[in-house]
Amino acid sequence: MTENQLTYGNKAKNLEFVARNTDIEIPYFKQIYLEDLEHIEKILVNFSKKIMIRSNSSEEDEERFSSAGKYLSLGPIDKQNIVAIKKSFTMVLDSYGEKVNQSVIFQNYVDNAKSVSVITSYKVGTDSAYRSFSTYFGSETEAVTSGKYGEIENFFMHRSVDYLPNKYEKNNVYLKVMTQLEDLFKNKQLDIEMVLDKNNSPQLLQVRPLMGKKLNKDSIFDEKKVIDKNLEKYNKLSETTSDRFGSNKIYSNMSDMNPAEMIGKKPDNIAFGLYKFMFTDTTWNIQRGEFGYREYSGGKLMEMFNNVAYINVNHSLNSFLTRNLQKESCEKIINYQLSKLKENPHLHDSIEFDISRSSYIFDTVEEFSKEYKNIIDKNEIIQWHSDLVQIDSQNKTTLEKNKEIILRTFSKLDKSFEYLKKENITLIRDTMALPFTHHSRLGFVYFAQLNSLLEKGVITEDQKKLLLLSVNSISTKMKADAYEVKIGKKTLNDFFDVYGHIRAGNYNLSSSNLKNNLSFTESLINNSGQPLEDNILPKDIFTNIEKYFIVNNIPLKASAWIDMFQDGISTRENSKFYYTKGIDGILNEISEKNTSDRELFDLLDIEFNEENTSDMRLKNVLMPDLITSNEDFYFYEEMSKNGNYIGQGTINGDVLLIDNEANRPENLDNKIVVIPAADPGWDWIFNYKIKSLITKYGGPNSHMAIRCAEHNIPAILGVGENNFTVIANSKSLEIDFSNESFSNV
Repeated sequence: MTENQLTYGNKAKNLEFVARNTDIEIPYFKQIYLEDLEHIEKILVNFSKKIMIRSNSSEEDEERFSSAGKYLSLGPIDKQNIVAIKKSFTMVLDSYGEKVNQSVIFQNYVDNAKSVSVITSYKVGTDSAYRSFSTYFGSETEAVTSGKYGEIENFFMHRSVDYLPNKYEKNNVYLKVMTQLEDLFKNKQLDIEMVLDKNNSPQLLQVRPLMGKKLNKDSIFDEKKVIDKNLEKYNKLSETTSDRFGSNKIYSNMSDMNPAEMIGKKPDNIAFGLYKFMFTDTTWNIQRGEFGYREYSGGKLMEMFNNVAYINVNHSLNSFLTRNLQKESCEKIINYQLSKLKENPHLHDSIEFDISRSSYIFDTVEEFSKEYKNIIDKNEIIQWHSDLVQIDSQNKTTLEKNKEIILRTFSKLDKSFEYLKKENITLIRDTMALPFTHHSRLGFVYFAQLNSLLEKGVITEDQKKLLLLSVNSISTKMKADAYEVKIGKKTLNDFFDVYGHIRAGNYNLSSSNLKNNLSFTESLINNSGQPLEDNILPKDIFTNIEKYFIVNNIPLKASAWIDMFQDGISTRENSKFYYTKGIDGILNEISEKNTSDRELFDLLDIEFNEENTSDMRLKNVLMPDLITSNEDFYFYEEMSKNGNYIGQGTINGDVLLIDNEANRPENLDNKIVVIPAADPGWDWIFNYKIKSLITKYGGPNSHMAIRCAEHNIPAILGVGENNFTVIANSKSLEIDFSNESFSNV
């Protein structure tokens, strides 16, 4: 063996190999054995003021096996503190267990480092062929590996490309070191830790082999060919229709009809096909027109790119323009909103709150005009505001009309109903899905108005909570009925007749409903508690709102608005409950009749092709939550997503992950429950006395947000993939809702 060949064994050997064969800078280090402690003061002379003591077990970085992260690393420690150094040495050595002839590494601490990064040759824990860059901007050199720090920037690039576009050029310094080390070790599977010092120069802390997936060049470039086809489709869709404004370049998986929340980020064909038929091909457009917004020709709201379901943000924004706006104004408004989102991509899951102007929120014309005074003419702003006020005046009529329609069809969903008949699927769409979208829209409007009253100081945070607690939806009734079964006032069959269709993952064929999961339902009932008494709202809430309406010439009574608020929020939840019985029936018949994906698509008149179905060749492809350009198909930076916090104060508790249908614990009481999505099919969770709820996906106005507020459960909805992974792997958490932060306990 020559000196240029590497035998993996420990960190020191790997670093020595790099030092001999490259110009990569490495902070001064030395391998230290137990016997070296006798003359440690002499050894420390060559070190800087502070040192790190890192694990260096011979079992840590073997060629066929790795114990990465298993052993301790400690520091920084002042080199003058010999007692602390010896104690830390012993602690690191003891972490190896009963192993002899072991050593540790003493290494100079990089003081005032600008950033610390962990770079891997593929995304660890997956079969995704992406170089992965995780960077913490600070001097704590264990920040990324420890998992204790939330503000970590994650960047991914597909292995088929070896360059970085201009907007990601800051990662070039990492890519250069990575490719140099991969070439040196003749290994495309490395785990690298490095820092950038105050001069922006990279310094290598360690390099080790990654165990697991073996990257295959042919499969990577086969994958690229399919990605290129999806990119071609994206570019073809960039032009909008003649009656819409702006361009179709931005797609989000968490806006408008929110597919990430409702059917999952990478839905299967059945979920995608049903959601497409029920909502995003025609219903969404019809609903906006009926509600009073501008009317458009048909257009698909949802597309699939690389197996991920996305919403056409431009179509969504256009659908909230009002009818009396001039075309020239519409073009300016949409272009401004698209630019605002591109500059603030983290707002993609709250577009209707922070980007568009889709509802009347009790603001005056002067307040309304602030953002758009330099975008469109003042008279157009006045007209726009007037249009939204007019739409708002129709809320009660819209609510009652659609409640009657959906209940009429709900009454027909008995045992004789044939769900897979074309006319019956169409009936569910036109008389259940469409009314549900109307009620969802009303739920958003009243939630937005509630938040507006809070922001204007009309009500307090505690009063907002009381208003939400005053809402009595189907979720509240379900808890009460479960308790009635528990004490013998209702039978289990009575309970199933009403709630048996509820399933976690409303469009998930593999998810069982309550009726088909007897043991779980019995557990849910046995753990139910006595319902709380109805809350009587304090008079000062009515007084404060009434005073605000009078001062601002808003032709509403506080009592009437509160009634509509309660009815609007509860009807949205009830409507979802009614509609999903139709979806449950469809899924049950698909299962009973063993209906294939293609047969279902034929029944729904959806073409069974690459555009509308998932491609197994792309099962490991990563995609961002927001697409803004061609580059996002091969490179993306994971958005910093802290989540939407609901609640106040601080809580501590044990974490309980429920990540799939098979993982349904017997008792959720007093746990911080963690689930993938804010899918309303998880309603059964609220029959337990959970301490808090955390989801990977979900917006501030999602169904789960309403549920949590209604049941006074603090929650973080939509924490994003990186934070979700950290939380899911935690045993316990402390959550500070006032400061919107969490930490491992």
